[in-house]
Amino acid sequence: MRRSAIYLLVMVSVIAVALFFMPLRLAVSMAGLPESQFSARDVSGSIWNGHIEKAQLGPFALGDLGASLQFLPLFAGNVRLDLESSAGSVDTGLTATIGKEGKNLLVENASTTLNVGGQLAPLPASNIDLDNVSVSFADGQCQTASGQVRLSLDSNIPGLDLKQGLLGNAECQDGALVLPLTSGSGMEILTLKLEGDGLYSARLLLSGNQRGWTLLLPALGFQKVPSGYAIKTVGQLGKKK
Repeated sequence: MRRSAIYLLVMVSVIAVALFFMPLRLAVSMAGLPESQFSARDVSGSIWNGHIEKAQLGPFALGDLGASLQFLPLFAGNVRLDLESSAGSVDTGLTATIGKEGKNLLVENASTTLNVGGQLAPLPASNIDLDNVSVSFADGQCQTASGQVRLSLDSNIPGLDLKQGLLGNAECQDGALVLPLTSGSGMEILTLKLEGDGLYSARLLLSGNQRGWTLLLPALGFQKVPSGYAIKTVGQLGKKK
């Protein structure tokens, strides 16, 4: 009995030491990040105090991130990494938890600003603000989604007041992550759908028929529809258009 207790103590000690000195690079792989279009110039340090240099999620630059592993989820066989970067002069910083729970790839409580102008062109979009957004995917299918999203538009279109952007909450529909965003007046609606493989579609509808739109909106790529004007784009995250 005493020998068994000593053996168990030694094994626990070995595991504890191995965890303590585990490199962050290994934890990033265990968390499923390479499966979610995540990349970085360099990953260094330990799982308790690591550093990710020039992090990238698909086409979105996340900058330099501090990273640490959550300890308690390990007992259930789950991996969760807390990521954080400080706000700078040109960005708002980032906080998020990413990881893997069984087959589910998770993003939890993500708050940051992403520049989407180039990715969603020709839509007149500039930035997406995430406020405590959580999403889980399993086998490429959206399982759960929550949190508030705000899209900023960068075009000055007569008759529209879009200074506050388009606002909505993340949700899952038929296996896709969907962001149904509307303006304060409800006359402007953008629906963004993202599949697990990175395929996306986005449609912006401007309701109404302002006189100044007749020449301006078609020149921006909008098409006339019964309720106003609409523009749509499709693509895959990370691929240049």
